[in-house]
Amino acid sequence: MANDHDEIEGRVVNAIHTVLGERFVRKYEASKNKLRPGKNRATSGDFELPYAIEVFKAHITSLHTQGATSFDEPLRLTTISSYGLERERVYTSSYAIGQALAARLLEDDLLRPLVADVRCNQRGLLVFTSHRHLEWHALHGRLPCSLCGLFFNGPRGIRWHQMKQHDANFGTAQEEALMTEWQLIVYTPSASFASCQAPAPSSSPAAMLPTLAKIQDKGIRAAAQGDLKALQELQATSEWHPANEDHNGCNALVWAAGGGHLNVCNYLVLECNMDPAALQGKRGMRRNALHWAARNGHLEICQWLVLELGIPVDMPTADGTTAFHYAVWNDQLSMCEWLVSVARCNVHHLNSYGCNATQWSCMTGSVSMMEFLCAQGVNFTLLNHNGHSALHKAAIKGHQAACEWLLAHGGLGHQHMQEDDDGFTPVRFAVENGHAALGKWLQEQYTALVERQEKPPPILVVE
Repeated sequence: MANDHDEIEGRVVNAIHTVLGERFVRKYEASKNKLRPGKNRATSGDFELPYAIEVFKAHITSLHTQGATSFDEPLRLTTISSYGLERERVYTSSYAIGQALAARLLEDDLLRPLVADVRCNQRGLLVFTSHRHLEWHALHGRLPCSLCGLFFNGPRGIRWHQMKQHDANFGTAQEEALMTEWQLIVYTPSASFASCQAPAPSSSPAAMLPTLAKIQDKGIRAAAQGDLKALQELQATSEWHPANEDHNGCNALVWAAGGGHLNVCNYLVLECNMDPAALQGKRGMRRNALHWAARNGHLEICQWLVLELGIPVDMPTADGTTAFHYAVWNDQLSMCEWLVSVARCNVHHLNSYGCNATQWSCMTGSVSMMEFLCAQGVNFTLLNHNGHSALHKAAIKGHQAACEWLLAHGGLGHQHMQEDDDGFTPVRFAVENGHAALGKWLQEQYTALVERQEKPPPILVVE
């Protein structure tokens, strides 16, 4: 953690230099409000930075000292870049300073391998969540709210939090819970994990793999690990029953399918009489073996399930989501190509929230997947039941390239940048999720679209 702190602080100093100038770098070095361990690590990030609050408080104090008649005067600064370029900056609050610092930090390529998220609260306090800390939360079953960055216990916790704290309607909150990237599949702890210590960060976020941290059932653990021999021994000695489920209501078959263990899947279906089509998991989130295999890109498992066992390729979950949707969302392009060309899935299928595959792809932001869907004729201009466009989905996750593609090639325009049923526009989604640069770009595109609509067509004069 100490190494993380020192490296993150180095990038903080760089951001301060860019946003506030060299004078404030010197002030930071003597400040008592430098980067420090977070005070609410159990529900939030692992580091926090209150320096923006100190800077603006000092500005207000200076106005008092000078006998100013108004204390609404903003902080005005001139910064000089490493190339000698001068820039005038105006900050009206500690929040404005914090937002500027957060935007700079989120654009820092040297910080990205260490930090998964940077948030600025209304006071101007910056909260950092390192990849190390994100893994620790995931190991304990806690999921992050995309709107504020706080962590809650499971999809239900996310749903209730968004309804109460962010005034989201049930549909929007439930959709967020269902689409969270840590739903059953979370980060695998590294070998360095001990007691409450989190895994060491790598040069990129850890791969998404099944965690066995909460699985107590020996048979399910063996299935998830692909250990057929251990599973057979448990079954032979009656130490395990195929009907057993984990804490989420999932059986051994979906774990084996999600892990890509065909020999284990074959044994569980043929020898243990497990139903490969049965939906497993918590109410409202149940999936079967095909959904998990497609999601994780296990082609051999999907071929066996669809072509040999006859599982309908478009068999939906309780909320209408199909294997194709999950494969699209997890950017499994080869899997998607097989589902379309061989399994003949319905690429236009809508789930119960009115989302098609394009909206799932924009949550991931893969332009190559979006181009594939476009080639299949899938409608990118669709608005779901909450008024979300694909642009809303891409903006909430900060996918700049996806947003650019949607406006240039996806057929999206003015109507797709409007408020959804909860009052969120793509611009607001981007800004409130810490993607200030994307929010600014989207606002510029929206303004340009409005101006083009208001501009009268040219008058043709026939001579």
